Amino acid sequence: MKNLLCIGMMALALFTTGGAFAGADEAEKQPALSFYGGYKGDFVSNLNGGIKTGSTYLGLADLFLELNTENAGLWKGGTFMLHGANTHGGEPSADLIGDFQVVSNIEAGNHTFLYELWYCQTFGNFHTTIGLQDLNAEFANSEFGGLFINSSFGIHSIIADNIAAPIFPLTSPGITICWEATSRLNLKTAIYKGCPIDFDDNPYNLKWDLNYSDALLWVAEANFHCSADEDCAQLIKVGTFYHQHCEDETVSDDLESDYGFYVVGDHRVSPAKEYGKGLSVFYQLGVSPRNDNVGYIGTGIHYTGLFSQKGKDTFGLAMAKGVMNKDAGKDETTFELTYKLQLNDYIYFQPDIQYVINPRGTDATLDNALVGLFRLGLEF
Repeated sequence: MKNLLCIGMMALALFTTGGAFAGADEAEKQPALSFYGGYKGDFVSNLNGGIKTGSTYLGLADLFLELNTENAGLWKGGTFMLHGANTHGGEPSADLIGDFQVVSNIEAGNHTFLYELWYCQTFGNFHTTIGLQDLNAEFANSEFGGLFINSSFGIHSIIADNIAAPIFPLTSPGITICWEATSRLNLKTAIYKGCPIDFDDNPYNLKWDLNYSDALLWVAEANFHCSADEDCAQLIKVGTFYHQHCEDETVSDDLESDYGFYVVGDHRVSPAKEYGKGLSVFYQLGVSPRNDNVGYIGTGIHYTGLFSQKGKDTFGLAMAKGVMNKDAGKDETTFELTYKLQLNDYIYFQPDIQYVINPRGTDATLDNALVGLFRLGLEF
């Protein structure tokens, strides 16, 4: 009860603070310094199968501080970003379900840490970012897949499961370069420190090993837009990565390096309508041939404005499959059914059901798991 009371007080504080800052933004439309944040809370119940049945709560609080150098009267095209985070509560995939794709994309244990600290500079059609970064902010992401709560719809399992990548919750320093070659083609590449220091030795993510001779992660991606029309949501991303494994990292077959390829597609099926209403589809494909999790297949649909005239609700159905090689055994496949309702500018609810076939996150053979989730989101 005490923990629930603390969570409720935090949520109320975030909401009321959000209202104050929203008013400030309206009064000054282009501030030099912006402060914003959000909170996600998941109530998760494993109803059948997996490791054991049971329920838990987990949450993620994010705070952002952003400085626009041009609005501050300094120089054009510069942005500083400071992003702190707190994760707390249970770990349903680790303790209840036993899946490696992870049913909740905010599962991370109990930590308070620096998540991002970077500077971005724009030069014409180029922008370069240097500092502590999340790979998934620029690479391998899907706009329409972002509706779903399962982690694989945010980042392919061949990246999250096979290499030490700078993704939630633990990021690492890197340099990203993006080039808008034409109105329809964007090219981007990045080099990151390949071995983020674990929370056990780096509890606040303030200790960074900048010796890039130890291990590196290189990523490259090409984005193909259907046209220069901003309302035309037809986008295909093709990417690749190469990773040097850490010396103390346990990897299959004692690999010294790893690589993979991926494709992401976002497509609006119905013509663009007011408030973004209509049917959309996405797909994700990935191959990493030197690992047990040799491939990944994800796909789904969602419909915005199913019950709301102003597109305040979205219904979605999706499938994520972690493909295993012939020696590793059965694939892990998750189906997710979700519905997100945006109550106002600050609050949304999202009930969610996931069915996990062959949970593969442990050495044990587990029964298929039926999982119910309810997410509360606050944004300010």
